[in-house]
Amino acid sequence: MGRWIRRQEKKVSGQTGSQHEEKFTPLALLSVDDSSDDVELIRLQLARNGFDPDVRRVQTSDEMERALRERSWDVISMDYAMPSFDALAALGIRAELAADTPVIVVSGHIGETAAVSLLKAGADDYIPKHNLARLAPALRRAIRDSAERQARRRVEEERALLLTELARALQVRDEFLVLASHELRTPLAALRLHLESVRRSNLGPQEVDEKLGRADAQIDRIARLVGDMIAVAKLQPSERLSLAEEDLVSIVRGVVKRFSEEHRTSDLVVNPTPERLLGRWDRLKLEDVLDRLLANAIKYGPGQPVEIRVERRRTGARISVTDQGIGIAPADQARIFERFGRAGPVRNYGGLGLGLWIARAVIEAHGGTLMVSSELGQGATFAIDLPIGPETSVGAGQADG
Repeated sequence: MGRWIRRQEKKVSGQTGSQHEEKFTPLALLSVDDSSDDVELIRLQLARNGFDPDVRRVQTSDEMERALRERSWDVISMDYAMPSFDALAALGIRAELAADTPVIVVSGHIGETAAVSLLKAGADDYIPKHNLARLAPALRRAIRDSAERQARRRVEEERALLLTELARALQVRDEFLVLASHELRTPLAALRLHLESVRRSNLGPQEVDEKLGRADAQIDRIARLVGDMIAVAKLQPSERLSLAEEDLVSIVRGVVKRFSEEHRTSDLVVNPTPERLLGRWDRLKLEDVLDRLLANAIKYGPGQPVEIRVERRRTGARISVTDQGIGIAPADQARIFERFGRAGPVRNYGGLGLGLWIARAVIEAHGGTLMVSSELGQGATFAIDLPIGPETSVGAGQADG
C-alpha cells in the first residue's frame, strides 16, 4: 500500500509540475477515519482532480467535536465503521455542531440498507473505497447542494422576518388609526360646542370673540394632528429646511409670548438670556419644536412653572425647557423619542406619540441634538443643542457657558 501511495504522489507531483499555472480549489477537509493510508488516498485523489486539500484526520468523537469547534470545514469525509466510532454517531455530532457542512461517507461495501440509513441520517453521498474516481464529482455536488440549501434557508428566514415585520407594521398602523381617530374626535367635539354656543346665544362681541378664539385654538390642534399623521404616512418627520440668519433669542421669546397668550398661562418663565444669538436656522420649524416642548411641559406639569433658558455655549447654542411635572423614568427616556413612543399613560395624557419624534428629527436636520434628563416625580429638562457655524455671527452680551 505504501509503495502504491508513493507512486500516486509522484503522479500527482508530475501533474502539478506540468500544469503549474492551473489553479487548484482550496478545500478544508475533516476526515473521520482510523486509517491514515485511506485518508492519504483521499487527499491524493482530490489533488488529482483540481483541489488543494487541507486535511485533518480524527478518530474519536472527542477529536471530532474539538475539530468542529475550532474551525469551519468545507466538507467532512468519514469511514462507516471504526473500532470506537462509526458514521452514524459522527453524523449526530455533525448535525449538532456543523449542520450545514456536507458529508461524504467513504467506506468499503456496506450494503444498501446501511447506505440508506446514512443518507437518512444526513450524509450527502456514499462512495466505495474501490471507486474513489467518484469522490471529486460527488464532493463538488455535495458542496453545491449545501450552498443551495443554505441560500434557500436564508431566503425563508428573510421571508419569515419580513412577514413578522409586516404583521407588526399592520398592528402599529391599526393602533395608530384607533388612537388618531380618538385624538381627532376630542378637538372636533370642542370646536362644535364652541360654534354651537355662538350660534344659539345672544353673546356680545367680546364673548363671541372669546368663543371664536377658543374654536380657532381647536382648529390649530386639529391641523397639528393632521400634520403629524401626514408625517407618519410619509415616513419623514420634516421637510427640507429653509435656512436663514435668525436670532434664536427672538425666536424663543416670540414662541413663549404667543404660547402664553393662546393657552392663557403665566407659568412660562424665561430666564436671563443673551441679548442676541444669531445663526442659520429654519425659524418656523424651530418654533414648532419649541411649541411641542412647551405643550409637553404644560401637559405633564399643569399649574407648575416652566423655565425656558437660552445659552451661548462653546459648541454653539442651547435652549432648555425645564418643567416640574411627573418626570420620566430613565428606562423610558430613549423610547419617548421613537415614533408612537410615550412614557405617560394614553388614557390620562392622550397624544399620538409623535411630537418628540418629529422634534428630534428637526433638530438633527439642523445638525444639533435633542436630549432629556429626568427622574420620576422630579420633572424633566429637554435640552436642544444647535451648532453655530463660523459663517454666522453672535450678538453682543453673550458669555460662554
